[in-house]
Amino acid sequence: MTRTFVELGPEVGLVWSQNLPTKIFKQRERYPMLPDLNGIARDLWELAAQPIPARLERGRQGRGDFLKIYIDGRYGLSLNETKDKRGYWVGGIHPMHFDDHDKIARGGLLVRAGRWSVYDHPNDLRAASGWDWIEKAWRTEIEGRAGDDPGMPGPHSQFLDRLETLVEEGRRIELSGKGSARLSAYRSVNSVAALRKSARSVHSFQLVGRSRLNVGARVHIEGEPDLRGRVAEIEEDLATIRFERPVDFGRIPQMGSFVESPNTLQFDKQAEAIAMVRRGESRNPRLLTALVDRRFQPFEPDSHCEPAEPLDDSQRAAFAKALTVPDLAVIQGPPGTGKTRTIRQLVRGCADQGQKVLVTSYTNRGVDNVLKELPSDLLILRIGEGVTADCDHLTLEARAVELQQRIRERTEPKLTRYAVADPETGTGDALLRQLLNDLDGISAAAEQARRSAATLARHDAVITLDRRSRLAEMEDLGNRYRQEFAEIDSRHRALGQAEARAARAGQWPVVGALFRRRAERVRGEQSEVAAGLERIRRTLQTIDRDRRSVQEEIATLRAGHPELLRLRKRHDEHVARHQVLVGKTAEVAEALGMQLADVAPLPPVTADEAALVAFARAAQDCLALMRRRLDLLTRWRGALERRTEQLYAELVRYADVIGATCIGVATAGHLGDVGFDLVVADEAGQIATQDLLVPLVRARRAVLVGDHVQLPPLEDRELLAWVRRERPDDPTLAHLVTQSAFELLFPYVPAGHREVLRYQRRMPEMLARFISRQFYGGFLVTDVDRPHRDELFAAPMAFVDTSAVAASRRRERRPRPDEPWPQKSTLNDLEAAILTELACYYQARGGDWAVILPYSAQIGLVGDLLSKRLRDDTDVARRVATVDSFQGGEHDTILFGFTRSNAKGDIGFFDDVRRSNVAFSRAKHRLILVGDAGTLLNATHPPFRDMTRALIDHVRDYGDLRAASEVMTQLAGETFR
Repeated sequence: MTRTFVELGPEVGLVWSQNLPTKIFKQRERYPMLPDLNGIARDLWELAAQPIPARLERGRQGRGDFLKIYIDGRYGLSLNETKDKRGYWVGGIHPMHFDDHDKIARGGLLVRAGRWSVYDHPNDLRAASGWDWIEKAWRTEIEGRAGDDPGMPGPHSQFLDRLETLVEEGRRIELSGKGSARLSAYRSVNSVAALRKSARSVHSFQLVGRSRLNVGARVHIEGEPDLRGRVAEIEEDLATIRFERPVDFGRIPQMGSFVESPNTLQFDKQAEAIAMVRRGESRNPRLLTALVDRRFQPFEPDSHCEPAEPLDDSQRAAFAKALTVPDLAVIQGPPGTGKTRTIRQLVRGCADQGQKVLVTSYTNRGVDNVLKELPSDLLILRIGEGVTADCDHLTLEARAVELQQRIRERTEPKLTRYAVADPETGTGDALLRQLLNDLDGISAAAEQARRSAATLARHDAVITLDRRSRLAEMEDLGNRYRQEFAEIDSRHRALGQAEARAARAGQWPVVGALFRRRAERVRGEQSEVAAGLERIRRTLQTIDRDRRSVQEEIATLRAGHPELLRLRKRHDEHVARHQVLVGKTAEVAEALGMQLADVAPLPPVTADEAALVAFARAAQDCLALMRRRLDLLTRWRGALERRTEQLYAELVRYADVIGATCIGVATAGHLGDVGFDLVVADEAGQIATQDLLVPLVRARRAVLVGDHVQLPPLEDRELLAWVRRERPDDPTLAHLVTQSAFELLFPYVPAGHREVLRYQRRMPEMLARFISRQFYGGFLVTDVDRPHRDELFAAPMAFVDTSAVAASRRRERRPRPDEPWPQKSTLNDLEAAILTELACYYQARGGDWAVILPYSAQIGLVGDLLSKRLRDDTDVARRVATVDSFQGGEHDTILFGFTRSNAKGDIGFFDDVRRSNVAFSRAKHRLILVGDAGTLLNATHPPFRDMTRALIDHVRDYGDLRAASEVMTQLAGETFR
């Protein structure tokens, strides 16, 4: 952890920015625990002369750098230096999330000022801001330690330089192609599905006037550039916008305009990732060593962790390597070899070990294909926009609503439990009031019993006064006689002892006679004393008899005196009433105790007034505690009802698996600097290096899963043209445009860090044999046996050849001006008719089919023909698309149309034969190809021509090669000539 201390002087002056109150108001709606302006000022005053954690944040999109200070671990303030360098504008506030704590832990400043003073106007500022000291400390101590190390190897620096060049040129191309023209105005906004209580990403807008919005357009609300999204749907004058991140309904202006928004966010995030690597902030310290040097850390694969599902040998080897690889591993997954299954087990295995996993891909579909198959006992989050229907339930919004419901359900018993303390409706509060009232009654009854006892005692004293006086005299006389008796008795015992001594001495020979005479005198005296004792004893007996007689008289008097009887009866009634009240109150206390059980310790309930008072005091405290909890729980549940986005940070914190596209990882707004133990990049063969870098820098290690023999990265023709024009002597730069990081890296990855999945279980063996031989050097092994059942074609691989049909009917063409498709696209009417009939044939038999086509115009034509026949536009749109839409998918029947039919052998789109691999390998039961064999076999592009010749030979030898006229006759009873 890097911490650098910066002393800012005796005072730092602050001024609230003009829009800060509005920002605080909006933030406090989401996060009520944030302070208001007075609270901020008070917190800053209390931090005088104390070190405050801070970080210098680099400005983006032309904005200046700013200081972010963190107050008491609760919230952060954004400070922008004033122009005169005498203080700071306080520009923003946000609650601290775990990513803020993580940033501070990884490196920051400790700034201290004698005091932090808030002024009304910047002209009132007096002291220097200390910005120069902050910037110097940050540059030399923080960025200098983790930044662009002068010792960075040259190849690493050159690699990053190349990526930066591509990013900046891509940004320039994007900005040069789009302006900021106003597209449409709107007059009202509604949250879709009326979900106004919480932040949602989809809202509908009532358009006014002429609109130039198009579905898919990237727009933002004028004046609110952060309220940015895409047009999802337009129906008459109602436009549905899916924002890039959830937006509070209250943040959206009810009237406004949409402005075209150039998409530079992708380039911003690419540049940030490159800068992180350059500063040494990548969580994977060996990333450049793997990507540039092609050197990998040796390790032993995990041989003990067992997958939850059965895996074949190659899948299991990939699982074991990926589970423990310390830096980076690659897994090639040819079609149908179960790469998604392998990823699923890898993610599950890592999650079971407490690791946080990021699943990413270039496309939303690629991410969702993995996430939808993961076990439901994992906490899985889908971040970003463009989520497919299969993963709608995994979005932050859906998970927050789910968590909200779960919290509601789990807190409902507590809410019910604490409701007994409600002052207005709670039974516990009512019982406490009854208990206190009863205790008052007990106290009054006890006092009444005490007063009646005192009255009885006074009357008793008067009525028995004479007899008690006589009794007292007797007691006094008896005491005097007993004292005299004790004294004489003591004298009697002493004389007895003296007589005994004289008797013993009388035995002596000389003086014995003397002592014998003495003993005689003592015995005489002793007899006189004994007689006196007897007289006193008889006197005491007489006194005792007289005393008992008087006592009996008193008892008789008390038992029979009418007044005493009346008073005693009244006292007994008071005592009985007191005991009854105590018993009933104890029952109330028991009932109250049952309602307060397990909330706080309570003294035992007994039929004792003091014990009941002690219980009542404890019950009051317990009910007060319950009322506080009831109030807190009620307000908390209410806040959750209004703002589910408060749960987002906690969901992200505790998620086992998070899924997002490569760029979505950085743009979703909820991940921040969240770190991952593992990133799994699926379809990595389609991801350019600068895109892949965005998720890779966020995880300690990485596993790239893909297939460079299938679709390559989406080619940016303008960027490639610029590279070839401006950097013709740098082939590496061109490779970074045309090839994925997976493809560039794969040949150099050692066996210990690489695995190729071998056993395919999707395609029929005949088709798989061709795919394996043509694209994988015969490596693939088919581990599936499906009998072919089809009345139309004799084999699971068929080619419908249109070359025998008249050229005027089979040739391709451009769309006519009255047709709605791109004028530079290509279509083929004959192939469209054949494909339509084939699709209807399999649809009528309940088959699972799809049509893959290379050109948008041909897709439109076939789609229109099928929509008219099947009357289901949505289903047709899902089944008829380009090959890019189907990578990772599969269907029982794949209908593929080449479209191209010309005398030149021009095949255009097919200059990359890998697209053919993707298209052909989607079939589970049958692949039916429709095309002009003459054009295809004479293609001017050698790789495609060689592939086509091998394809036709394979179909002729093992499949079903048919003329178009024969197939159409069989389908429709018409003869083509």
